[in-house]
Amino acid sequence: MRTQIWNNGGGTQSAAIAALIVTGKLPKPDLAAIADTGREKSATWDYHERYIAPALASVGVTIHRVLKEDWATKDLYGGADGDTLLIPAFTTQSGEVGKLSTFCSAEWKRDVIRRWATAEHGVKAATNWIGYSTDEMGRAHKAKHSAKAQGKWKVDFPLINLGMDRGACSHLALQVLGALPGRSSCWMCPNMHMDEWRDVMADERDRPKVIKFDRELRKRDPHAWLTDEAVPIDQANFDDSNEVLFGREHGACDSGMCFV
Repeated sequence: MRTQIWNNGGGTQSAAIAALIVTGKLPKPDLAAIADTGREKSATWDYHERYIAPALASVGVTIHRVLKEDWATKDLYGGADGDTLLIPAFTTQSGEVGKLSTFCSAEWKRDVIRRWATAEHGVKAATNWIGYSTDEMGRAHKAKHSAKAQGKWKVDFPLINLGMDRGACSHLALQVLGALPGRSSCWMCPNMHMDEWRDVMADERDRPKVIKFDRELRKRDPHAWLTDEAVPIDQANFDDSNEVLFGREHGACDSGMCFV
């Protein structure tokens, strides 16, 4: 028998899954976990602790906070040479602004949850609930058919099964939990949109960490940037009129690994 594991990503769709569990429209998972990358936005944890965790506790569901630092084998760099940057940073290596591939979500979330489930709970075979909604069919297809989602580890998408899009998720989260979450991501994620960056840079808990991270990044790779402007993050223009690779189409993450 497969263990049912809910991979909670901390965002809107995960809030909707929590609401579905609380209202009995989804069964209680065998395990519920959220991967703590060590770089998640402070606002995500605020919402999680105030709304999601208490609501689930009221129906007997505990969300385990699984630390990346305990289970990941890589942090910012990996690859065969150990020198490949794992976040989808912008790069000026070629002389023009390009974009690196996304490896961090698989390394910091998917693999972390799987190692934890195996070592701490003796999981032999599992189906992971991932919170993709009907407006993310491409990500769901990629995740389902990934070589990493075969055999011991399968994936399922309860929101898609119920025909729910992001709008329906927002409505349900507000109705059941009493408030809407923001978009979850790491505070230094280059795939954030303009409005997300504005929120991060306005949060005095996260802003200093982003600025320090950005500076440290270029000590190792002078061509790596968090924005498509290829300037230090505290000099970037986050006005809507400046959306280029930051735009809602080109900046979106399609790794199929973050749990939303």
